[in-house]
Amino acid sequence: MTNVSPTEFTPVQKFRRGLIFALLATFSWSTTGILIDKLTSQYHITALELSAWRGLLITAALALYIRWRNPAAFSLSRAEIPYYMLYGLIGVAIFNVIWSVSVEVNRAAVATALIFSSPVFVAIGAWKLFKEKLKTLQVAAIVINLIGCALVSGVSDPAALLRNPAGMLLGLGSGLTFGAFTLFGKNAARKGRRSSLTVLFYVFFFATIFLLVVGFVVEGFSLLFLQMDWVGWVMLIGLALGPTLAGNAFFTSSLTYLPAAFASLIGTLEPPITAVLALVILNRSMDGTQWLGTSLIISGVVIMQSAPFVGRLRQASAGRQL
Repeated sequence: MTNVSPTEFTPVQKFRRGLIFALLATFSWSTTGILIDKLTSQYHITALELSAWRGLLITAALALYIRWRNPAAFSLSRAEIPYYMLYGLIGVAIFNVIWSVSVEVNRAAVATALIFSSPVFVAIGAWKLFKEKLKTLQVAAIVINLIGCALVSGVSDPAALLRNPAGMLLGLGSGLTFGAFTLFGKNAARKGRRSSLTVLFYVFFFATIFLLVVGFVVEGFSLLFLQMDWVGWVMLIGLALGPTLAGNAFFTSSLTYLPAAFASLIGTLEPPITAVLALVILNRSMDGTQWLGTSLIISGVVIMQSAPFVGRLRQASAGRQL
């Protein structure tokens, strides 16, 4: 996303830059549900068709862009291939499959609540893999955030998540695989060997191959022939280039400047932003419980943002006492 090395920025500049990228990613992702709602309801596209075509369009767009700007960026060593195959397989392809099955089994409310367990997996993974410190305020922010996500999704009774163990495992699996996408991206950003666009190209390239193979087995060659008019194609292309491509590019860039747990937590602003867009575009409103959940989500993000500053204030206070 940028030619300037992250090491040239001050800590404050890194934080601001990463925060801007994370917020842009979140807003881009928030339009996903609106476009998918239109495509599935009007053109009856299956989740597998949608995922495969998004992958095809994104891979093609990235290939053209990289070929135009920097053909050398296609370079990938043999040692890196297994990593990016695993990254695309788990973080994009399997995530989409598990997410679709979870929605089918759990229905949208419970599945959405469970997928936002991803910040927990990211925080634990970043703590174990990258030695990122997890402060008490951050733990509290994650808990508050998850409660807010559940309320926004319409889950006010925790027992509802325990009545279907298989469904709960599917939902947690979707959160785990999306968390894996974040951690894979964080690790790629830490290595600093590839640009964010190059990383995304190979991630979606390998994910698309997997989705096409599965799609041909399940649906045959009809997977490639969608029955849509030009409006549908415009929406599908917009879905691929907008929330999917731009959103993931912004998010991958944010991981260069922010801790993985914080970047993932910013992403949980997606439900309230989507709710506002749905109200404006689809005329679908939320009830009081869902707006309470929205407030909790925003509160969790504010607490996470304030955690580093609170720590500095405590250190400064302790220094004055000494």
